[in-house]
Amino acid sequence: MRLIGRLSFAMALGALGAAALTSLWHTEALLVASCEPETIGSCFSWRLPTIFVGPLVVTALVWLALRATGADRALPAALLGAIATAGAVGLYEAFQPRWTPPPGWLAACLGAAGFAVGVLLGVVRLPMAVQAGAAAVLLLVPTAAFPLLHKATRRAERAQAFAQLGVPLMVAEVDGYRVTAALTDRSDRRLSVWMAKGESSLSIVVVPLPGGFSPPAHCGPTIDDLYGDRPAGGPPAVLSCRAVGPDHWVRTEREDQVHLVRRNDALVYVDPGADVPVADVATAAAHLTEVTADRLAELAVR
Repeated sequence: MRLIGRLSFAMALGALGAAALTSLWHTEALLVASCEPETIGSCFSWRLPTIFVGPLVVTALVWLALRATGADRALPAALLGAIATAGAVGLYEAFQPRWTPPPGWLAACLGAAGFAVGVLLGVVRLPMAVQAGAAAVLLLVPTAAFPLLHKATRRAERAQAFAQLGVPLMVAEVDGYRVTAALTDRSDRRLSVWMAKGESSLSIVVVPLPGGFSPPAHCGPTIDDLYGDRPAGGPPAVLSCRAVGPDHWVRTEREDQVHLVRRNDALVYVDPGADVPVADVATAAAHLTEVTADRLAELAVR
């Protein structure tokens, strides 16, 4: 009966603590998502340090409750419970594309289950070597599994977003360059792919063919216009371009030579970044290759 009582205390405190901390996490995440920072850290509230310190407080409360009920190994039990709960939360996060707090009910279940495991392993008179081995397993298995599971989750989420975009998924075959990132903007159906070779980088932007596209007089919006980066009062956008090949044009934007390539009902921009030789940009524009959503996700998420 004493073991049942100790389990009940630990599970109740673990559940309440996990639910309370998750509620703070949800509120903080909503605050940060809706905040426009004026200074570094201005979007964070008192909840953030509380979320980090909270697990230590919950662990201490479980330890005190176990000691109050006469448990001999209260401290190992509380620590094992905290480790088990942290591992369970880590495995949950591994299946989320971004750090997202679990639902309150799930957090409570994980907290209760984690501290139940801790009490069973800590309070029951197992050899210390067995308890140490259990702690290592509870800590190391989620830690080792997290990066693999999280990468697979991100790839799957990214592949789904690419597949739903409705534009060709383009990369360039340029010697030495590799994809470093790829992002989508569903509101504009825009795909942005960044490729780099050492300090050199370029971007490939794919959008649906702009309305009124009629080169060389009107070749669609500039890169700045696509991303809304044109400064107020700046010079008017240069919409014209000149042909350099079939369905292939160039124009000067921000003193850089941007290549534009038409692919069926899409327009592909090849935009040079810092320290990119002009020849590499031209080669990229001439060697655009369409890939599958899964392949692009694999290239972008490493």
